[in-house]
Amino acid sequence: MLCLHCLPVVLFAQKTNTPAKIRCATVEYYQQLFRQDTSFKQKFQQNQRMIAQAAQIAARQQGAGPLNDTIPVVVHVVADSATQALVTDAIIQSQIDVLNENYQGRNADSTRIPAAFKPLFGKSSLTFLLAKTNPYGEPTNGITRKVSKATYGTFTVDNAKASAAGGEDAWNPAQYLNIWVVSFGSSGILGISVFPGDPRPLSVHGFVCDYRAFGRGASYLDATYNRGKTTTHELGHFFNLYHIWGDDDGACTGTDFPNDSLHDDTPNQSDATYGNPDPAGIGKVVTDACSPNPPGIMYQNYMDYTDDIAMVMFTKGQQYRMETTLTASPDRAPLLNSNAYMPATVYTKDARIRKIVTPSPAASQCTTITPKVILRNSGTETLTSVQIVSVLNNVPATYNWTGSLAAYTETTVSLPNITAPIGNNALTVYTKNPNGAADQNTANDTASVAFVVPPVIALAGNTSVTEGFDAATFPPANWRIYNPDNDMTWERNATIGKNKPGSAWFNDWNNATNDRYDDLMLPNYSFHNIDSVFLKFNVAAASYSDPNTTTTPVDTLSVLLSKDCGNSFTTVYKKWGSALQTTADPNQPVTVEFFPTSSQWRTDSVNIGSYLNNTEAQVQLLFRFNGNWENNIFIDDVNLRTVTLPAALKEKGYLLLPVPFQNQFGIWFYQQPTALQYITIYNATGQLVWKKAFSGNADKFITVDLHNQPAGVYVVTMGYTDASRNVSQRIIKQ
Repeated sequence: MLCLHCLPVVLFAQKTNTPAKIRCATVEYYQQLFRQDTSFKQKFQQNQRMIAQAAQIAARQQGAGPLNDTIPVVVHVVADSATQALVTDAIIQSQIDVLNENYQGRNADSTRIPAAFKPLFGKSSLTFLLAKTNPYGEPTNGITRKVSKATYGTFTVDNAKASAAGGEDAWNPAQYLNIWVVSFGSSGILGISVFPGDPRPLSVHGFVCDYRAFGRGASYLDATYNRGKTTTHELGHFFNLYHIWGDDDGACTGTDFPNDSLHDDTPNQSDATYGNPDPAGIGKVVTDACSPNPPGIMYQNYMDYTDDIAMVMFTKGQQYRMETTLTASPDRAPLLNSNAYMPATVYTKDARIRKIVTPSPAASQCTTITPKVILRNSGTETLTSVQIVSVLNNVPATYNWTGSLAAYTETTVSLPNITAPIGNNALTVYTKNPNGAADQNTANDTASVAFVVPPVIALAGNTSVTEGFDAATFPPANWRIYNPDNDMTWERNATIGKNKPGSAWFNDWNNATNDRYDDLMLPNYSFHNIDSVFLKFNVAAASYSDPNTTTTPVDTLSVLLSKDCGNSFTTVYKKWGSALQTTADPNQPVTVEFFPTSSQWRTDSVNIGSYLNNTEAQVQLLFRFNGNWENNIFIDDVNLRTVTLPAALKEKGYLLLPVPFQNQFGIWFYQQPTALQYITIYNATGQLVWKKAFSGNADKFITVDLHNQPAGVYVVTMGYTDASRNVSQRIIKQ
């Protein structure tokens, strides 16, 4: 029977007898992730149970026959020039050959399998092929190369998977199995893989291998790991196989078939096996404390730690586990539908608009727009001219581009300005007549975008507008939502609010995706002769993960501001983790769905005036929620307040108010009075009644309390480092 709660407590226990070379650091990699964030482990285990349950259902529906499908592979070599020269295309192809031999049971060294284990020998029909079509539909050899001097370890390995961190971005993980070949330096690590069910973005899913253990005839000096078996082992993890000893460190209680004891056909084993226990290749029996009798332990298994020469088999149970996981896991199943291993159609003339950069649906555009597009040459002929046609609301305009764009490269092109009316707009851009001839592949010529030009609302000085999300209509008038994933997004919660029912919220508790964002956009505003603008709002938020984690992506709330019609944005507010959480203890995770009480709100404010001139033709503000399947977040009582300072304050540089006064008055400075040295106040008889000294630390507003003084006339003197700036003014107390 399938056990949905059998994931061993000792999962990935730390080993103590690891040799200088770490055959596989996947264990240590996940230990690190689990230590840093307990909620990550909980999500991982939950996902593993869901995969096991889905695999059981899929097996009943489809039967347990062998899987016959092809997995497209892309290999990213991220290393210095000398290493690039060692990891040749031939070495990479040899690794693909090894995978097919090992997974299909066609490996010549299977003669090492002892007779007792031969009935368990698993042979899959799974085929690995280097991709022949890249994500743009163009020909490829399935290999990318990036020259880098970086070396990696368990704490930095994911940097190899991101261009922004100096590595190389994954090709679409739903279409390609991504393998990165790097240098792990002197760390001793040979490989690190990612299990299905890992809740992080799919862009980190794949396998990273040290170049010295990659391929048949790899450059590892003592030939211990030069037969490509490291990749065979690590892709076993990628397809949900565990180490054959169950990572229980000699306890004999672990299992390498968590959640699926029914198909466990590997002998119990107390620990990893190192070296080559069978130099003669005669199927030598090796026993241990967990399997003390013949046939003993299965050190021949690819999921042990033996030398490459000793690894020769998967079992039928392991084959079943990998194939059902591949069918049932949301992380892996899309690979079965990819045909990127098929050759791409090659065109001589093929110009395309890969993307419309601006206008963007994420921005509130102005009426005058400069469209920007990415023009890509997907043909073999250098592109020197092409017509780019932009169609705004069914009105076409043609731009004749000229230049020199090599095959399979791209450039950003700015098109002539267009004028869009207020309201909803649609822009389509396509190419035609590359190099003066017909485009041979018109299917990829066109890109489209829908965008909005909202009305601009003029805000007068000393005014305040507030949105409490009280009305049933959402988003409110002139507000907008940008949902790039077309799934869950901002919505109105009719029952929860800070002061009364009604708020904007994101239901991230039930949003099982990572690395996504959604924008809640305020109306567009304009200002004229405004001295400052303040944004204030109430927020309630909680984190499912450790709010202080530094490894697990948590939810983030930002406020972004644009003054150029959405072409660029400035982040004026950003909080995440404990800084965002509004519960009584912001450092503790909230592991139940969060719905705030009246005391679990916080008021945050931003002085956006510091980012603005006193006159702005258009200002856009938006709340951006970056979600990572954490917990719910709520926003209420969004207030935008403008401040116009008195003309006299700007003219004189200071004001005394109120005039006259009763007990207290204030001294209001237009600029920060850093040169102010003192303020003295004398009564009508010349007696000093109040004094305060400063040394560059004076505030812009200073309160003077004379409640213990009689009514009458007083003289206020302000002294500066430059005495010529000293001023005196009379003020009356009533």
